[in-house]
Amino acid sequence: MAPPSVLSLLSLFLLLGSVTADGGDRNDNKIKYPNAPELTFLYTVNITGGASYFIGEVPRGKRNVVAIVGGAFAGPKLKGTVAPVGGDWSLRDNNGTITADVRQTFKTDDGAYIQVFETGTTQSDGTAYVRLTFETGNEKYYWLSYIVAIGIIRLVGPGQLTIDTWQVCCPLA
Repeated sequence: MAPPSVLSLLSLFLLLGSVTADGGDRNDNKIKYPNAPELTFLYTVNITGGASYFIGEVPRGKRNVVAIVGGAFAGPKLKGTVAPVGGDWSLRDNNGTITADVRQTFKTDDGAYIQVFETGTTQSDGTAYVRLTFETGNEKYYWLSYIVAIGIIRLVGPGQLTIDTWQVCCPLA
């Protein structure tokens, strides 16, 4: 008998072999695509940037750091202010694409601290799409530590940006 890993690969190849190059099924069965995940709005944050520090040409592009000096956020389950700590350690590649690498700290209205991590890239329309992760030791907001979240960053003025954030949820059947 073959080891489980070989059987798994064999099953995958047999499955892939039944699909034609145009996505049709060789057995004339209709392929059912899964439903897309749902999105639940989490919050909008308005961030005020501070001093900018150009690190220079680094092996993967040009590195720049912009400090975060404050802001505020609000959504259905949480609201508060952005602590004056953190920043964006962005990287601009040779094609002009900017990769955001943001660290910010939220302080909720009820006194909890939430660390927010964001990474993503600019789009042709000037926005940036980011993936967000969260850390907190506060029981009320601990659920944030286990969610998948996405955001859209928009520049709204000199030193000002907005991030609209959603939680990715299981699709409805």
